[in-house]
Amino acid sequence: MDSKFTSTKLGAIVSGVALVVMGFILFTNPTTAMMTITVMLGWVLVVMGVASLASALTRWSVILSTADLYAGIVELLFGVLLVNIPGFFVTWIFILLGIFVLVSGLNSLYGANALQALGLQSAGKAKGGAILAIVLGVLVLVSPGLFADTAMIICGIALIYAGVVRIVDGVRMPSEHRA
Repeated sequence: MDSKFTSTKLGAIVSGVALVVMGFILFTNPTTAMMTITVMLGWVLVVMGVASLASALTRWSVILSTADLYAGIVELLFGVLLVNIPGFFVTWIFILLGIFVLVSGLNSLYGANALQALGLQSAGKAKGGAILAIVLGVLVLVSPGLFADTAMIICGIALIYAGVVRIVDGVRMPSEHRA
């Protein structure tokens, strides 16, 4: 039981340091980190696609092999695209996010107008939040790259914070007691 405590303490400190390092990388190089993550995801999809295609060619079941064949083709093609043009996909994801936030804001504005028609006091606050969401959605649509970098910086800060907390928790853990 005592050795488990020691390895947990060491594990907490090591994982905390790893989180701080990853957070620092995301914070200082958001664009590079984002492209690297996208390319790594692309390679994972390429490997999964090849494995699915190999599985499709070795199965005896027609239904399962057909499903693996289609899944493998989609994974392989999407993986190759992610590896070759990661910037396009990062931008596209944030454009979709901007559209989602804009539509959500418009939907909230509709709901706020309904609240106002009912004479509720919270309609003004709801309208303010809806307008803020609409403005944010438009800003993300206009400049998706800036918001992608901002998201990575925020993730980096969160990882640094989580790493520091984990290191402090690891340092505070009781050491192995020998009697």
